[in-house]
Amino acid sequence: MPLRLGLVRQRFTAFGGAERFVAAALEALAREGVSLSLYTRSWPEGATAFEIHRLDPPYLGSVWRDWSFARALRRSLAQDRPTLVQTHERVAGCDIYRAGDGVHAVWLEERARGLGVLGRLALAANPYHHYVKSAERRLFEHPGLCAVICNSRLVMEQIASRFALPRERLHLIYNAVDGERFSPALRERGLALRARLGLGRERVVSLLLGSGYARKGLDAALKALRGVPAHFALVVVG
Repeated sequence: MPLRLGLVRQRFTAFGGAERFVAAALEALAREGVSLSLYTRSWPEGATAFEIHRLDPPYLGSVWRDWSFARALRRSLAQDRPTLVQTHERVAGCDIYRAGDGVHAVWLEERARGLGVLGRLALAANPYHHYVKSAERRLFEHPGLCAVICNSRLVMEQIASRFALPRERLHLIYNAVDGERFSPALRERGLALRARLGLGRERVVSLLLGSGYARKGLDAALKALRGVPAHFALVVVG
């Protein structure tokens, strides 16, 4: 029987890191002749190298959105399951999970540190966070989970400390770097961008890149700037 691989990503956003990973993986695997099935609510039109299973049940709110997608995925896999299923979502019952976001409970603890009393109460009462923690526990405790891909040692240690998962199932695989896109030649483009932003060569520039400023720590970055010399600058993109 030929190898058929299933990849799970609920939504596509053009700037999302996980989406770029999935898109690159799909393209590379298709070139190797692997039969591919993508399980998603939405994906850009025009993809022909793999089969798209659109699982888009109606929903109201984020809890219902994630729960209904997980249920639709389980039903689809029960009818026709690929040889191997890798998920980028917190959905129990898949063979491999890529833990790109770390442990949600740990993130909540870190997030609460920067909030006041009311903010911490609101965070603790948010039903979506309770759902994500529950889904995450079901994912890691499912007997069918064969491997977890961790993109940092921090994430790997978080999972090992919070869940009774054998260490041999945790695999540290760093994100790849595209040597053509990120090459020394980019320095010239960087100088042009500095000029456009009014940042001279003498300025020390830091970049904060990512969606969800609260989650990415923008507040902490701004506070850190208060204690540094004036020639330091922060560029925020997201």
